[in-house]
Amino acid sequence: MRVVIETMLNIKGIRGSSRGEFFVRDRDFKDDPNFAVAVVAYEWIQQQWRESGCRDLMIEMVTWNEENDITEDVRRIEPVVMDDLPF
Repeated sequence: MRVVIETMLNIKGIRGSSRGEFFVRDRDFKDDPNFAVAVVAYEWIQQQWRESGCRDLMIEMVTWNEENDITEDVRRIEPVVMDDLPF
């Protein structure tokens, strides 16, 4: 399923808007469309954050297909860190 994701981010006091078309797996989309798109949006925001030099970032708004607001869903996503250290 293809969706259009739009983000409004505040990076170190500078507000910017980005828009892009992304692919979301059909099975994930059927199970929970908002969460499936939120995961893709989170990954894209992380890419934008790295490109900005890892500066302070605040997510102001995230929508998909111009009508579905998933800002809170994206804010709640946290990366899964595999902790396989022996101590």
